[in-house]
Amino acid sequence: MTLAIATVAFTIKLGALSPEGTSYMILANQAKEEFEKLTNKEVKIVWYAGGVMGDEPEMVRKIRIGQLHGGGFTGYGLGVVEPSVRIFELPGLFKSYEEFFYVQSKLEDEIKKRFEEKGFELITFFPIGFVYIFSDRPIQKLEDFNGVKLWVWSGDPLAAEVAKSLQGYAQLVNLAIPDVLTGLQTGMINAFYNLPYGAAALQWANYIKYMIDYPITLSLGGVVVSKKAMEKLKPEYRAELVKLIRDKFKIASKSLVDENTKSVEEFKKKGIKLLSLPEDSPDLKKFLDIFFKIHEKFKGELYPPELYDKLLKIVNEYRKENK
Repeated sequence: MTLAIATVAFTIKLGALSPEGTSYMILANQAKEEFEKLTNKEVKIVWYAGGVMGDEPEMVRKIRIGQLHGGGFTGYGLGVVEPSVRIFELPGLFKSYEEFFYVQSKLEDEIKKRFEEKGFELITFFPIGFVYIFSDRPIQKLEDFNGVKLWVWSGDPLAAEVAKSLQGYAQLVNLAIPDVLTGLQTGMINAFYNLPYGAAALQWANYIKYMIDYPITLSLGGVVVSKKAMEKLKPEYRAELVKLIRDKFKIASKSLVDENTKSVEEFKKKGIKLLSLPEDSPDLKKFLDIFFKIHEKFKGELYPPELYDKLLKIVNEYRKENK
């Protein structure tokens, strides 16, 4: 008896910074296995995890020249493809995940169209958590940043601008991510911004005593595939790939959000103090004024003014309906 051997018609090559073994890559590989089974391995997926294909701008470059076909990205990487998606990561914009999902439901089609115009299909984008400031000293107003040596990741223009807004208060120290732990150990820096889960996983949280319990920004993740690669798939395969990735990364998003919540609880047990900023605080208003200056700066640079106006209208609409 002769066994039929499936012929691989096409291999989709995807990159990611997340290492193998993380919940992100476990779910990504589940999507791969289910998709290959569905196509009888006529179409295969290969994930290049752990940054082996380079950082996110490099991965985007490789997609454009055909070395890769797509990948899983942070908001920074998505913004390398289409800057307007960074509008969802503007500082001080969202107060809750519910606000994000409401706005996303209203603007998703427009954002996806912008990616299509660049030759990419934005299969999904989702929250991976809120970013907070951590420090070895209490910070509850702008003046408290005096004497603070704040780490700045200058690779991302939006994150760098948020940090730069504190110039004149904090001392800003540029370091690559692998050097941050050493910087905290030696006292070169004594404050940083990160997701709670990131601060715990990278062991940065071992060197701080306080977390400002007010989200600076919402951090995004997403998956893009080049339109050329998608067009090589049968229409039914294309639809199944989109559905599988959307379903699996919805789970990944929830898992990452939950990890952030768990990390904050662990911080409390370890004695890290959460410092709140009351909604009616004049110091919070100062922070928000700084954030809105950043919003204005990136109008026309990352996103068109009319998209920003539409987003603000939707946010206010949500808040009015959900007082």
